[in-house]
Amino acid sequence: MNTNFTFPLRDYEAKFDYKLSNPNGKLSDVWLHKEYQKLSLQTNNNNNSSRERRKRNVGEVGGTEDDDEDYCMVDFVLSDTDSTSTVAGSASATTGVAGANSVSRKGSAHPPKRRLTTHALNENMNSNRTMLFQIDSPGCIQPSSPLTSRNQSAISTATAATIGAAGAGTVDPSTPGVDLYPHSQQTTRRPRTPNVINSPSHTPVSDEDDPIQQLPLPSPSASPIQEEHPKLNFEPIERSLATVPTTQIELMDLMSNLFGYLNERNQNHLMFKLLQNINRTSLSTFNGLIHNSLKRDLLSNLPVEITMKILKYLDYKTLLTLSLVCKSWYDKINNPNLWINLLIQDKLITDPEIIKQELNNPQELLHQWCSLSNINPAQVLYKKRSIIVNRWMDPNYEPKRISVTGHGNKVVTCLQHDDEKIVTGVDDKCILIYSAKTGKLIRVLEGHEGGVWALKYTGNTLVTGSTDRTVRVWNMKTGTCTHVFRGHTSTIRCLDIIHPTVVGKDSNGNDLIFPQFPLLVTGSRDHNIHVWKLPLCEDTEQEQEDVEVRSDNTFDSSEIDNPFLIAVLSGHTQSVRSISGFGNIIISGSYDSTVRVWDLLDNGNCKHVLTGHQDRVYSTAMDFQSKTCFSGSMDSTINMWNFETGKLIRTLEGHSSLVGLLSLVDGVLVSAAADATLRIWNPTTGDIMSKLKGHGAAITCFEHDGLRVVSGSEKMLKLWDVKRGCFARDLLADVTGGIWQVRIDYKRCVAAVQRFNDEEEGETFIEILDFSEPPK
Repeated sequence: MNTNFTFPLRDYEAKFDYKLSNPNGKLSDVWLHKEYQKLSLQTNNNNNSSRERRKRNVGEVGGTEDDDEDYCMVDFVLSDTDSTSTVAGSASATTGVAGANSVSRKGSAHPPKRRLTTHALNENMNSNRTMLFQIDSPGCIQPSSPLTSRNQSAISTATAATIGAAGAGTVDPSTPGVDLYPHSQQTTRRPRTPNVINSPSHTPVSDEDDPIQQLPLPSPSASPIQEEHPKLNFEPIERSLATVPTTQIELMDLMSNLFGYLNERNQNHLMFKLLQNINRTSLSTFNGLIHNSLKRDLLSNLPVEITMKILKYLDYKTLLTLSLVCKSWYDKINNPNLWINLLIQDKLITDPEIIKQELNNPQELLHQWCSLSNINPAQVLYKKRSIIVNRWMDPNYEPKRISVTGHGNKVVTCLQHDDEKIVTGVDDKCILIYSAKTGKLIRVLEGHEGGVWALKYTGNTLVTGSTDRTVRVWNMKTGTCTHVFRGHTSTIRCLDIIHPTVVGKDSNGNDLIFPQFPLLVTGSRDHNIHVWKLPLCEDTEQEQEDVEVRSDNTFDSSEIDNPFLIAVLSGHTQSVRSISGFGNIIISGSYDSTVRVWDLLDNGNCKHVLTGHQDRVYSTAMDFQSKTCFSGSMDSTINMWNFETGKLIRTLEGHSSLVGLLSLVDGVLVSAAADATLRIWNPTTGDIMSKLKGHGAAITCFEHDGLRVVSGSEKMLKLWDVKRGCFARDLLADVTGGIWQVRIDYKRCVAAVQRFNDEEEGETFIEILDFSEPPK
């Protein structure tokens, strides 16, 4: 039989920490070492408590600095109860010499030192409830507790020595003025050597007849009382070895008892020797036992805050795997805050308000996207958003598609949508509103006398700009025009809405919010920018009814007497093509090749004129937090500016034609040009991250959300993956004309496309692609 197979460790050599060490060492050595460690620890604790008590006593008595030094010296000389008789004799001799010569120190002459009770004696006598000596003066001995027969001889010896040292003779307990038991009348104090001034027998040195103190008659010195530490006892070893084991249990007990007398390395060696004689089956059993016992629950043993911080660094796949380990881990990973953080971190939802809205109806969320009821809604929301993102990127997934007709052969110039509606502006004077879920036409807004080239809405309020040189404000739910703003003298080509936001701190350190109400900013071919107070349309039914009643009373005013006009920003010398606003800052790009920075907190004055482009500026983007703005020009470059200082930071090069479109979202800058390419840039450094090639003609429209880019050109609507920087899929394969406009949100893509029929007549469609259908 193969011995190595049956006993796998038999031929292994002892190494490292389980190699035999000091084989001839005595069994008692390790045990003695451990006992001395215990005694050392106990002594250190006693010394520490003694120092603290001494400090307190000195403070109570009100001793001087010299007294403190005397205490330290006395304790050092006399409290070492483990010292030899030679040390004790030296202490006695020192005391005698000091008494004879009356040593002077720091201007104080010290009388002969009396015999003092050592610290160890005090500790021992206190523990046995014996007396503690109090020496107020020579010849006065005060016990602080009743005497025991055991200590009477020690008391007599100490008393005789004290009286002899003072030259006072024998003290009779009946002698008047001498009270051996004054504890009921006098305050108990710690034994100490009195200084010269406080001594009752004080005599100035100059007045002494005989400077030599007469020594008492020779008598044996009282031996210091040793501390009652437990004596080292070797009986356990002897007792263990004295009995020869005759049964299994006795042998195992003997081995177990003697095991503690080995040092740690030899204990390991003994275990290794035993394992060498264990067969494979038993080793396997012990392996499982040891393996399980060495496991540590890293998550459950840490504070919740640290655990959450660690888990935030993990992706969703790892978190789901860890949740299967045990119930404790499952409970920790099922924390809603963890999944909310992951939603923001993975850019599935970047606005906390949207997360709150999505979680307002958890029952519907769980019913549509989860078959389990014990999963927290935040985790289900992450699952939903993650599934939808994967559907976008999967070429094999076919989204729900709705094609909407109704525009004829008109060009869709602008488009915006949300979860309920789609709003389009066309070049035939109308604005059309469709249902985002069904594609059904809801309303047609009429009033403009020219094509609509700019629109934007917030809530229920829609703002449009037209070639008729007017700006109109609409209530989308009622379909009525509530305000007409006049003042521009040419086509309104671009507009933006600025919402109240925190722009800094005031002099008291409070948040400075600007503007106080929503502002409308419009740019025109008349070279000017107008800033208006935006009149909001209420969403309540009562307000809608009131609006319907006075629908024929639309506010219509010229620039001169319009109370909603706040400022006219003049300075550009050609058409204003692009506007980006945030807080108190407006960035405008113009055909005059300049970019201007306007500060509304400074009465709308032009803060900087940014020059550097060689041709028309068609697009702008701004990051308010980093004080950075970007401009795209017909000169095929993108300039990166610091709008606070007005300096050009960097010129981003790579495009070979007009850069007509820029978009900055969630720290990702994307540009689209007439050279049929898109580029993804790092907005902090200006470095290019990806170049997206695939279109066959100029990019006419695009939109991105930080995760994906959807771009349109002649006959193509493409999807790109921002993270990987590559092409993902074609969203529409049956487009035969141009892509006029495209907009996306997390669940839908809405595009205005052109198709040609058999007679080569073009027709415009609104295509709705929905990726958010709940799983069946």
